[in-house]
Amino acid sequence: MTNTMMSTVTLFAPKVQYTSTFDSQFDAMTTWRADLECGYFDDTEDGDAPQVVAGYAEFVNINIGQHPIIDLLDSLSDDALAFEELFDGVDVAPALQEQFEDVPIHRVMLITAVEIADPLQGHDLEAWLVAEIIARMTSPIDTLVLLHPHALGPHASSVADAAFYWQRCGLTPVRHQPKFLCATTAYTHLPNARETLRPVRDVRITVPASLIRVEQPDNPRHTILTDPDPVGLRLVRD
Repeated sequence: MTNTMMSTVTLFAPKVQYTSTFDSQFDAMTTWRADLECGYFDDTEDGDAPQVVAGYAEFVNINIGQHPIIDLLDSLSDDALAFEELFDGVDVAPALQEQFEDVPIHRVMLITAVEIADPLQGHDLEAWLVAEIIARMTSPIDTLVLLHPHALGPHASSVADAAFYWQRCGLTPVRHQPKFLCATTAYTHLPNARETLRPVRDVRITVPASLIRVEQPDNPRHTILTDPDPVGLRLVRD
């Protein structure tokens, strides 16, 4: 548990909590937020301490063949609409289908946002979070995962650097549009990458206690202060 007399706190044991954001009016599409939570390593209150929301990701699941996909993306955000060139009508663009012509594609997952609070960056939590989302929130053999790496910082000092980082999740460049990354759950690249990232679950990160504040006394929520408008590491009770 945090203590105002302590100069630092140590966070560990990342896990993911999923919430449907209900941003879509279409049956063919669901929208989600995944909060990355960590616990207090130095907690001595038998599990009563709140969880630290260390960052988040947003993603979209689309059922192919049910509705014009560009209309679906346009109803969400510019981040989602950036993927429009990878689709044609109600389906994946032919050039992208050719890249995976030996496997079915019935669903698509778009990773549209990933952000980790500044004090916790540099520990591969971004890649681990995306790998966990793919493992938990896709179907086993027929989902195409798409990601626009240069839009996802903080590993975006260059297009090449960003793409290299996000390939650690098991993704590869789209052949006809290499600024995007892709993978299908029918192959082993995604589970293999998740296994490689497994050590991130054991990470322990020490941050200044002064960066943490309580937001709601009746339901403790804390924020790690990084910028004037930070990602916000909230602490939430289970």
